[in-house]
Amino acid sequence: MPYPTVGVALGSGAARGLANLGVLQVLEEAGIPVDIVCGTSAGAVVAGLYASGSDLNLLGRMVQELDWNDLTSWTLRPRGLVVPDKIHQMLRLLTREQRFEDLPIKAAVVATNLLTGEEVVLDSGSVADAIVASLSIPGVFVPVEKDGLVLVDGALVNRVPGDLCRRMGAELVIAVDVGWGPLRSRIRHLPDVIIQTIDILNRQAASRKPIDCDLLIEPDLGNVTFTQLNRAAEIVEKGRQAAWEVLPAIKKRLDQGS
Repeated sequence: MPYPTVGVALGSGAARGLANLGVLQVLEEAGIPVDIVCGTSAGAVVAGLYASGSDLNLLGRMVQELDWNDLTSWTLRPRGLVVPDKIHQMLRLLTREQRFEDLPIKAAVVATNLLTGEEVVLDSGSVADAIVASLSIPGVFVPVEKDGLVLVDGALVNRVPGDLCRRMGAELVIAVDVGWGPLRSRIRHLPDVIIQTIDILNRQAASRKPIDCDLLIEPDLGNVTFTQLNRAAEIVEKGRQAAWEVLPAIKKRLDQGS
């Protein structure tokens, strides 16, 4: 019996989203075929790099060296506090400036059109450009303009895009939801206000929109916050642990053919 077409949906979560990387590492080690990968925000980063052929173990080591200060450039532009130039440059390098049309597996990422509030699926053109659009927290990052659209963080409309995997042809959808970190107990500056506000609104929106998937992986990240990149090794390992726990169910569904 042939295997079903497998789609993996990687959810948003900033630093917590590094757990997506651990999940993909385990799927790859276990020989689980991934035909389609979709992601939102942090999940878009991992999805895009995976689809571009990046070495997952090398990425796992690399993220342990990341620091927010190395990835951000402050600006006085009217529509944002941070320009994503450094992130964009890193993503162009890691994706080898590939386009979605040339990727070895089907991939797409989700952004939000700030002008209409609608979901925008990015599945053509530069992979790095699309990832930056998907992770651009409104009010913090300067929005990405593309084809007359003003694009910001896809988590506003679809934080775990299992339904997108389904629309792209996946017969078996595996979704990764990294959950919510604790709300900030101290609000020190404007980015804290913006991120906390969006976090609260996203929690309310997510409670009204169930994740479309056949199998759900939920790493136990406890009190890890959205900005704790210093806990990258722990976060990736939690993703691995959660994937190993669901692996028997994944193999069973594959053996059943649906």
